[in-house]
Amino acid sequence: MSIREVVIISGKGGTGKTTLAASLAAVADERKILADADVDAPNLALLLHPAETHRDPFSGMSIADADGERCTGCGICESACRYDAIHVRDGKAVVDEGFCEGCRVCLFVCPERCISLKSIERGTIRRGDTALGPLWHARLNPGGENTGLMVALLREEARKEAERTGAPLIITDGPPGIGCPVTSSVTGADFAVIVSEPSRSALSDLRRAAELCGILTVPFGIVINRWNLSEKLTETIQTTCREQGWSLLGTVPFDERIAEAVGAGRIPVPEMGNALPALWGSIRKTGRLEQ
Repeated sequence: MSIREVVIISGKGGTGKTTLAASLAAVADERKILADADVDAPNLALLLHPAETHRDPFSGMSIADADGERCTGCGICESACRYDAIHVRDGKAVVDEGFCEGCRVCLFVCPERCISLKSIERGTIRRGDTALGPLWHARLNPGGENTGLMVALLREEARKEAERTGAPLIITDGPPGIGCPVTSSVTGADFAVIVSEPSRSALSDLRRAAELCGILTVPFGIVINRWNLSEKLTETIQTTCREQGWSLLGTVPFDERIAEAVGAGRIPVPEMGNALPALWGSIRKTGRLEQ
């Protein structure tokens, strides 16, 4: 069975990426698995209202842990740590968990061999049932590390369920920007939908997101959300797409009713009208999802 994964991303936050992801999931007839890869600020669940079935702790990288009983307070580890994560206090080495990068230098330089590695919970990976299909989502604890790893594990669980249940489609709501979690959410996907809006900053960020997809060799298309807020800038984005050879999948107008529906925790399918099924059809055709 061929499983197709569509990831919805945006060069910047606030473009309506999550609203579009939920809306596309609502009009897609295929059996599907849903995933929210924006682990720093997940909000797809606010529209899908999952009934949680289980959650698993996420540890990420291991960090140093000093044995206070064996430590002699020599300070060698403190001098060797380039991240300023370990200090001698009251004659004992103490690790600052917020700064430790798990590089293990302190383990090797400690003459008493009193430093080891330990895992701490950085967040949770969750699964829930929704009216549109299973939703895999996660939340990284404030200050937590390894967002890229967490996204990769999340996508892996979504794909395993797709394989297990025979669902041919995965729709992933990706993070904004072009950082590590975005790279992790796009890598290996079959098609990326980049959501933009008619603003100067959004056009700049669109270019960066398109460049990232090009580097990762992931085919992509552009959706202009709230296009009627500035018809002039929408034309500029359309012109840029033609000049760069980017696929323009469609546009979604600004409508206060859409914002009101989202504010009420409801997917705004009726408010988007005919634009939504047409957009999904364009995504299916351009992304070759039917193959």
